[in-house]
Amino acid sequence: MKIILVGAGLVGTHVARELTQEHKDIIIIEKNSETARIITNELDCMVINDDGSRLDVLQKVGIEDCDYFIALTGSDEVNMIACGMVASQFKNTKTIARVRNPYYGMMLDNHKSFLGIHHVINPEIEAAEAIVRSIEEGVSKDVFSLIEDRVQMRLHRIESDSPFKGKSIQQIRKEVENDFLIPVLNRENSMMIPSGDTLILEGDELYFLGNPTTLDKILGQSWSKKHPVHKIGIIGGTRIGEFVIRKIRELVHEHQKGIKKVFSSFLRRQEVSITVLENSKEKAKALSQLFPDVTIINRDIGEEDVLEQEEFSKLDLVISVTESQSLNLVSAMMAKKIGARKAIALVINNSFLKLASSLQIDHVVSLKAAVVNSILRIIRKANIETIHTFYQDDFELLRLTLAPHAKPVGKQIRDLNLPKDALILLILRGSENIVPSGSTVLQAGDLLGLIAKKDVISKLETIFESADEL
Repeated sequence: MKIILVGAGLVGTHVARELTQEHKDIIIIEKNSETARIITNELDCMVINDDGSRLDVLQKVGIEDCDYFIALTGSDEVNMIACGMVASQFKNTKTIARVRNPYYGMMLDNHKSFLGIHHVINPEIEAAEAIVRSIEEGVSKDVFSLIEDRVQMRLHRIESDSPFKGKSIQQIRKEVENDFLIPVLNRENSMMIPSGDTLILEGDELYFLGNPTTLDKILGQSWSKKHPVHKIGIIGGTRIGEFVIRKIRELVHEHQKGIKKVFSSFLRRQEVSITVLENSKEKAKALSQLFPDVTIINRDIGEEDVLEQEEFSKLDLVISVTESQSLNLVSAMMAKKIGARKAIALVINNSFLKLASSLQIDHVVSLKAAVVNSILRIIRKANIETIHTFYQDDFELLRLTLAPHAKPVGKQIRDLNLPKDALILLILRGSENIVPSGSTVLQAGDLLGLIAKKDVISKLETIFESADEL
């Protein structure tokens, strides 16, 4: 797969890095000479120092046989025009534009044919959706859902007094009379796919996979079931904060109207109160006009004891989404220290995700990771979607739905020749949850949950792709 990416800023560089790890053929076009020089030394791909919005430049790098054109410069207008130009000249090339301005985004959503752009990515909306998904799943870096309320994965650390210590996976499955899997474990910061004979040691981190009710019986109830979230505080009246408010209200409305069944007890409350702390008087005024039922406080988070004075200690959840990732981390930790039950911090740099377990913050959301995951969902073949990344060894929890003409349909799993570092964990077929074996025959419409190393995802694309994608 050939991809041309224009704009090697923070997000563009991270997107390129992820795509090269999946063995995609990437060409980066960066206008700034110093940035282009740095990226050339960092990434194993072709880097062109030129203007990627010019047709002659794109023709020189072979735009005519390009599968995807991605515009991620800092200018919405440049991204839109560049994608529109490519879409009009090269019909077989799909275009993806980074567009931050909500007005442009709304216009493109309402008029799909506008400029011929195929996909629009708004980083702020992607980050807000990632935050709300975290809330739905109980605000925990140790719990994430594979399929809404049907299948969940939870991390369980083995302490010195754990009943699982010193036992094999097979023994644990025999002793616990419930249907579950332990598809992956972390031992001394090294991820592994265990076998039935694998012995569990003190300090191991096991990932249990199963129905949430079953996992409650084995590991105890998750935090969200014990502590319904009613009071939410948002630090930073940014566009991300605004989008978070809108999406929370949408989900509460959908649940109350019976439009959508929501698993998290957070959304089972009939009312959710929201308080926003914003230091800009102009932004605070604008937010109060947009959301009359939201409490807007115009104060600086840097003021001494501001969180205590504004009673953030009594909140169930604090979400810090200012423009500064360091301030988000510090304010989230401060909120937890004074008594807030849960805290989420937004960061830009993915390196903080690796430190999340050592920080006194319940969940860290990366804007770059949210954007990258959205782009990967578009680009990857076979509908392969990343649910969670295990940063210790670049393992990913994936899911995909088999298309009617997917190559594996009608085949047994043992005949797929899956890579060594990939495993099908479960299959959802209608209302049935299937723990697969080598003889399991796959059917069209099956939803598969897999775990795999990042560098074999391209092989999975080839194995599971549809005849329509060839």
